[in-house]
Amino acid sequence: MSADKNVVIIGTGIFGTSTALYMLEKGGYNVTMLDKCGILPAPDAASTDLNKIVRAGDYADPAYAQLAIDAVELWKKPEWDGCYHESGVICLSSPDKPEGAQFVKSAFTNLKAASIDATLVPDTASIKSHFEPSIPTGSFGSRQGYSNPVGGWAEAGRAVEVGLARVRQLGGTIRAGAEVVALQVGGDGKTVEAVTLEGGEDISCDLLVCAAGAWTPKLFASSGIAARSPPVNATGQSVATVQLTPEEMETYSKVPVVFNLDDGFYVFPPNPQGLVKFAIHAAGYTNSSPDSNGVSVPRTKLTPGAEDGMIPLEKLQKLRAGLAEVYPELAKKDLVSTRLCWYCDTISGDWLIDYHPDYTNLVLATGGSGHAFKYYPIIGREILKVIEHDPPKEFAHRWSFGYDGADAGADVRVDTVKELKLDDLASADDLRVSVTA
Repeated sequence: MSADKNVVIIGTGIFGTSTALYMLEKGGYNVTMLDKCGILPAPDAASTDLNKIVRAGDYADPAYAQLAIDAVELWKKPEWDGCYHESGVICLSSPDKPEGAQFVKSAFTNLKAASIDATLVPDTASIKSHFEPSIPTGSFGSRQGYSNPVGGWAEAGRAVEVGLARVRQLGGTIRAGAEVVALQVGGDGKTVEAVTLEGGEDISCDLLVCAAGAWTPKLFASSGIAARSPPVNATGQSVATVQLTPEEMETYSKVPVVFNLDDGFYVFPPNPQGLVKFAIHAAGYTNSSPDSNGVSVPRTKLTPGAEDGMIPLEKLQKLRAGLAEVYPELAKKDLVSTRLCWYCDTISGDWLIDYHPDYTNLVLATGGSGHAFKYYPIIGREILKVIEHDPPKEFAHRWSFGYDGADAGADVRVDTVKELKLDDLASADDLRVSVTA
């Protein structure tokens, strides 16, 4: 029998962890995971969050829809330790917003084709019928769409912890505080023989998987990596939370996820600690850094000077307005936290899962584009297919390094990307609701 292949995975988020799990469960791979952060799960990673939406089939693209349905079935398995909560998802759009409305219409068609019992909600009254009468709901922006009883949300940060624990149980090695700064390339110029960590340590590998998420552009801008930069961009998305009282927790405990496909606003049920998270799925903000050849670098709560996690004031105001359309009473509360959640975006929203064209043993597994977390239990299976040169036919071209993004894309994102300006950030006072508001 041949010796196991030594694999180094850069990043311990969902792409890297899911890949490690499928490798270790299949056998034939020795896996070492490296993360630049000294604390795992990394507190500033997109995947380390209160929760993420788990949409089951709620995609205009049939291939992504089916993959999402399959992922939900895996979320329900015992190895995910109850991280998944099937609250249902309501997807809405305004009829005068063609892109969002078409996405909702196509997603509903895909759900019906998959025999999922989604129901149309053509007006505000029908939307309200999916909530308990005791819950104060708003106008929902006069939108329409459908309610899907399958799907809901996952406890994101805890799910990452569960996955990393399983990696260790299966014999994988996980190293925190291990930042890759260079690649050691063999004499053929096409094989990565080792990675070099900050501090000078070299770790050899037969296969290198880059699953560095929003830090991918910065990594490839490093002077120690002589390779073409992947076609991805790091963008910050605006998130906020409010705290419920125990009585409010009881009232709102069984609400569905609500997702507007026309303006990107979405809101969760309360998590076990009574926090209600809401956010905007949009083009986001870049943070171009002269220290990284001008590429966008995440500015997170671990970045000196950004510990307060403040978001642009314009987004904070839109978040309040979006919450008022769904839960007007909750919109009267002070915000308890805000955050820029950093995505790794591709042009089209399709992921980047492919061999790097400059190296025969470097695989990119990134470009989540804000809609990958729901696939956590299954995406490693698809990445391993690419690694073993048997990519899924539905996605092989769209996940490739050279994909030009000519299709409509995998998901709907509103607005255009803006450069983050520190003068435009909200202040702590902006988190409070005035008495006269």
